[in-house]
Amino acid sequence: MTRIFALALIALTIVAAWPKDADAARCIRIVRQGNIETMVNVCNTCVIANIIRSRPGNAVPVGREFNIQPRSDFPVPFKGPGRTRVNSEKPCRGEQGADQDLLESFNQPEAAPKCVSMERSQRYDVVLINKCGLCKAVAIERVTADGAGRSRDYMILAGGSTLPVKAQGFAQVGLLAEIDCPK
Repeated sequence: MTRIFALALIALTIVAAWPKDADAARCIRIVRQGNIETMVNVCNTCVIANIIRSRPGNAVPVGREFNIQPRSDFPVPFKGPGRTRVNSEKPCRGEQGADQDLLESFNQPEAAPKCVSMERSQRYDVVLINKCGLCKAVAIERVTADGAGRSRDYMILAGGSTLPVKAQGFAQVGLLAEIDCPK
């Protein structure tokens, strides 16, 4: 009878300790040994972990972001009392599922303007015109008369729309590149 009770108790302990669905989807675990905490990446992909550290007596928690390589551990730089938790996780740049780097997209050869053109307007200095039916993101650059000062802006144009561009005190405005709108 005691053996059955012991087996039932062990089975109940294992079920209670089994990771929940939310924990199973996470790659980063925080392991505490005394006052030292370590982040452990249990996945096979690089992960950017955003962690928050709360200390007793301090109302405002401290947040940090770390890149943790696949199947590795990283010591948390916080020492002493307090609680550290993982706020969010996302794949590192270049990994599957990572955010698209829009600035890098504008530097690709296929980013040369095809749908969007820049034309002079009677009402405004210059107008961007999207001649395609697709949403486009464009990069423009403003330059001072002596060429020393430069300013870049990024804008989104719906399909078939126009957008006035102000010179903002610069001598020249140019269209650099266009890409499909980010999703």
